[in-house]
Amino acid sequence: MAEGKYDYLKTTEIIRDTVYPPFTGMLFFALKDAEDFQIRFTHVSVPFDGKEDAHSHDFAQVFLFVPCDEDLKAYDAETELYLGEYGDRMVITETTAVYVPAGLIHCPIIHTRVGTPFFFVNCPITPEYSAIVDGKKQAIPVKPKDNPKSG
Repeated sequence: MAEGKYDYLKTTEIIRDTVYPPFTGMLFFALKDAEDFQIRFTHVSVPFDGKEDAHSHDFAQVFLFVPCDEDLKAYDAETELYLGEYGDRMVITETTAVYVPAGLIHCPIIHTRVGTPFFFVNCPITPEYSAIVDGKKQAIPVKPKDNPKSG
């Protein structure tokens, strides 16, 4: 098939492995050369305890909780998101966007009930993802023992 004039704007290799079992993949896209933006979709179909330690970033991000349904108000799940130095619990029970400013400690994220599947979407406002855990910068805030792909 002949290439179209704007095919250079299209990216099809957006599925990658995820560090969040039991899920088999994550949709991921980053505008690393053009903008400070990434988008990461995880399809959540069963309750799941997030494995990330409480951490912060030197960039802001937005979390979205969106049902996999044509009715975007048909959210039927419950997620606990822990925020701040003292781990204040926020409970997500409807379609929601949460702004997480740079420096705000967050996690874990615990999907306690899934009535119908939903997308957890993480939009980091940065070209390169990293986390700060206990004052140290690291690539991802998941303990190696919790990551089934690590040694």
